Amino acid sequence: MLRQLFVFVLALFAVNAFANTNPEINTLDEYLDLEIEKLELEQELFGTPTNGEDIISIASVEVDELEEEVTIGFDTTEYLPEDFNARAGMGDIDWNTIELYEVEEELNLGFDTKDYLPKNFNPYRGMDCEASIVISFNY
Repeated sequence: MLRQLFVFVLALFAVNAFANTNPEINTLDEYLDLEIEKLELEQELFGTPTNGEDIISIASVEVDELEEEVTIGFDTTEYLPEDFNARAGMGDIDWNTIELYEVEEELNLGFDTKDYLPKNFNPYRGMDCEASIVISFNY
């Protein structure tokens, strides 16, 4: 079981180390070789037990993600004001005092929609309404 866990962790590092965002698989043979290798690895990790070993449950596998430091290539503090604190003011906003405004924009589809609807079309027909009056706009 420990051997299978070690192989799994090694496979995770190998996948991360050799990851390529634009894989260059030119032929069907190369693609099939990769799929076969993937299936063999899955069989080795999660397949039937051999030599009296237990199968590893995927839920029991713990994955630790490594945080990589990003190198920008210049000092970002040169572009910020003195005594800059990115977290200053967090939690100071009273969301009840903020007023939201909805900007109504006229939608122009470039054609008259009533030409494509059946005669006497009412989109509100059949809707339950508290009042007994239904207002419809007939053109």
